[in-house]
Amino acid sequence: MIHIARARLAPSTVGATLRRRLHVNPNGAVELLKQQLPDLVDKDAVASGIELRFTASRQFNVPIVEGKAQDGSAVVLKLDITKDSLPSETRGWLSKLGIPQESRNDFTATVEGIWKAWLENDLLRVITTVQPGEQTNISGTEIFADDFGLKKHPELGSLGNDNLVHPLEQKAAEGGLFYHKSRERGNIGCFGYGAGVAMSTMDALAAAGGKPANFMDGGGGATEANVRAAMDVLLSDPDIEVIFINSFGGITRMDMIANGVVEIIRKRHEEGKATPRLVIRLRGTGEEEARKILADASDVEGLEYIPDLKRAAAEAVRLSGAQPVAPSAPAAASSFSSAAASPVVFSRDGQYEATLSNLQVKEGDPVMVLGVGKAVSSKVARQFAEAQSQFHNKVAQDYGTNIVGSCAPNKGGQTFLDRPVFGGVREGVEKLKPRIASVFVPPQAAADSIIECIEAEIPLVVAYAEGVPTKDQLRVQRALRSQTKTRVIGANCPGVIFPHHKVKLGIQPLGVHSPGYIGLASRSGTISYELAAQTSALGLGQSVVLGLGGDPFPGTRTWEALQFMLDDPLTKVICLVGEVGGQMEEEAAAVYEQYLRCLPSGQKPKPVVGFIAGQSTKRGLVYGHAGAVWWEDQEAAGPKKQRWTDAGFVMAPTLGDLGGLLEQEVAKMGL
Repeated sequence: MIHIARARLAPSTVGATLRRRLHVNPNGAVELLKQQLPDLVDKDAVASGIELRFTASRQFNVPIVEGKAQDGSAVVLKLDITKDSLPSETRGWLSKLGIPQESRNDFTATVEGIWKAWLENDLLRVITTVQPGEQTNISGTEIFADDFGLKKHPELGSLGNDNLVHPLEQKAAEGGLFYHKSRERGNIGCFGYGAGVAMSTMDALAAAGGKPANFMDGGGGATEANVRAAMDVLLSDPDIEVIFINSFGGITRMDMIANGVVEIIRKRHEEGKATPRLVIRLRGTGEEEARKILADASDVEGLEYIPDLKRAAAEAVRLSGAQPVAPSAPAAASSFSSAAASPVVFSRDGQYEATLSNLQVKEGDPVMVLGVGKAVSSKVARQFAEAQSQFHNKVAQDYGTNIVGSCAPNKGGQTFLDRPVFGGVREGVEKLKPRIASVFVPPQAAADSIIECIEAEIPLVVAYAEGVPTKDQLRVQRALRSQTKTRVIGANCPGVIFPHHKVKLGIQPLGVHSPGYIGLASRSGTISYELAAQTSALGLGQSVVLGLGGDPFPGTRTWEALQFMLDDPLTKVICLVGEVGGQMEEEAAAVYEQYLRCLPSGQKPKPVVGFIAGQSTKRGLVYGHAGAVWWEDQEAAGPKKQRWTDAGFVMAPTLGDLGGLLEQEVAKMGL
């Protein structure tokens, strides 16, 4: 995300990027708008101006422009992501804003010009004050651009003022890392793979009395290069006294992290360089190999492996010299009161919502794989994509998932996992008759591939690409919400597993999953692995695991996952994990409250145990994936946690508490 702001803004108000932070020079925002509005005049202030906010609305799932009426109320105009013109409702919107009749044509032209700039530059937010009149005067312009869209618009990167970026953030950006340096002088360095786990690591340290020095997510899979880059950033931070490495691998191999860390620390010891103590917790794919690597590194002092999250966080805090704090008690479910919560507006009975039942699967459902290195220009990247698709789909096939074939351009007539490959989606659907599409394509191809599946009316589509631009996500939303045949999960999701039916779709580590009672749904993929491991270790197992994905506009929202599990006879206890940003947690609370109201007298409700990741996050910063950002107070972790408590959820203080609370709820149910 690029933040283009007026110079008068204080540094604390600026936004952040996923991989870097760019604060554009004071004229950058205006120059960007002048591409569409050459007569634009920027002023320090305008008389009788109207503030306009162009945003990608997580409430309506469309772009909007919002202004304020004369009485101060918000007036919203919904925009069409596929058109650069304004909709027919514009005239009524102008009237509600109180725009004089003689100024409406000029004002409309200004609004349309800003909208075109938003579209053509993959922007996320434009905030500016416009003065109605013949001359287009504006002031106070702020622009946020989609970091995932920079590949299309590399010229936007040159507008940044890197003097306002912390040197360690610039260093991390060059290593391709998602990183924020704390301005509060924390002394515990954090590192892992997966935004949800990375946020939860900070939360666990803070809950134990520690002060995280940073947020760091290594991205979509460990490599030797980014392990070195991550450690280089942490070891360059003079504030850090302890490093806590915490990760749960799906696509990411834990042994690669362990090996890289051991080599780096061993080399520093040989060079006589001082090194902070390290607390390491690596679970999931490659876990046993990672443990062996660390155990064999007896010559490397200062490494401590602790598999339990709460114990590991407490040890890191102890080593940092902070005074440990007593664990906080879980927030008990409150007695539900329909007047306790403010209403949230969202669609529950539109065309797309009718496809919720498509989430139901059964053993043997035919699955078609999309993508065997599709649309990847780099030979190395293509080989990596092919290897990942081959590996994860082979695991799924061996598990029992009925993969009947695949499709990829220029590969028709070949075979994949001993199944036929077709050159396009329509041909594959005609020949294979799939009920499910498993979409292994890179981000630049994800939207078009998903839309092809929608047009082919495949009932269930699961997609895993990380880094899909917001504009592409909104194109998918537009296609989804005008039909009743296809349900989508993702993109940017780890996938879904139905253990009772032997159906695995995605990149999850299979070994931590087992059939059982607990229905799990999480916006974070790595947290879904963590919870599968906790519940399997306790003998509870899972009825379904829904990795919803970290994008701001997912195909399946938290409330829909909750409704599905409330209706699912195999699910006895539900676990929901939310995070900062948007309103999906509030939607889920409203759905659960309605469920309680409609429950027949004497019937026990299905309990919900919840956790909100991101207690330690700050306003306007993007934490790893594009959805983990909050702008308004109600989008922060605290209000979301309170809202779930008020709705009747049992709330966990930290990620490490969830397994125990689920075990308690299972016992209460007499299972």
